Amino acid sequence: MQKKFAKIDVKVLLAALAAALLCAVPLRTVQLFTNIEPHTGFFEAIDWTVFTVYGVLLLGTAVLLLLPIFSSRLPASRPVIRQSYALTVGGLFFAVGIAYDVIVSVIKISNMFAGGLGGEKLFQVLFAGGLFALLLQAICGAAACVYFVLLAVSYLRGSAAFCQYKLLAIMPLFWTLFRLVSRFMTKISFTVLSELLIELAMLSFTALFMMSFARISSGVNQKGEMKKCIRYGCPAAFLALTVGLTRLICTLGGKAEVLPDGFAFSLSDLGFGVFAVLYIAVHMQYGRPASEDALIPADTSKADANTDNTNGTAGE
Repeated sequence: MQKKFAKIDVKVLLAALAAALLCAVPLRTVQLFTNIEPHTGFFEAIDWTVFTVYGVLLLGTAVLLLLPIFSSRLPASRPVIRQSYALTVGGLFFAVGIAYDVIVSVIKISNMFAGGLGGEKLFQVLFAGGLFALLLQAICGAAACVYFVLLAVSYLRGSAAFCQYKLLAIMPLFWTLFRLVSRFMTKISFTVLSELLIELAMLSFTALFMMSFARISSGVNQKGEMKKCIRYGCPAAFLALTVGLTRLICTLGGKAEVLPDGFAFSLSDLGFGVFAVLYIAVHMQYGRPASEDALIPADTSKADANTDNTNGTAGE
């Protein structure tokens, strides 16, 4: 049996995340500015930045993945129902980030159709070129955007209204999965492999987080899901913030050309990273004791059973 440590609380997790970001973001930025071929994303030389950056990313991901496993301070798999300005801001910021991704996807789809796709070419682009996945990504993204606005309004009012929208709760997961599918359909070459690997790892952890998040929020088979949510959410937030911040710095610093074609800055990466951090922090601070997981039925679809989680109505 794994030994649990009470000292591994939300402060320790946030400190580990901050330390990982302080190491990864500057190193990755230096690498992008000095050792990346413009528009291709491949290294100009296999120098110290290659081993250091990927070593830091791997170590940071591993530490953030393992720390929650040894923590005895993880909460029960019930959504916190209270007024929370942090989750209101986080939810709205993530909604804006998803909306940004939807707009970019719609522009890409419009450009494809503006190119005068014929019947055979349309079929080829629809399935082989990733148009169908991009279309579903935009649709699910729009629904996910609506859900996070509802979540933000619920936390502004201190209500559990967002728990009622079970179908909408899985839309963020589907949006993430279709982003992952779109990336898998990227024409892989060694010139984009370095950036692609980081993004695929980020989206994989994000999908795992979103799966547990949907179950907890909707109250469907949520038993034991908070442990997974925190375990996968920490590395997902780390990778998303690293990707988002470094691409933002390159874009604002006049070095957007060092980013591989098709891998431009996306506000959704920063939006997810901020939301995941706030979600984990609020639930570890105000969540019900983990012992209550034993009281949750193994198979239930009654989300209103979670509404007893009223730890006051004051905002943080």
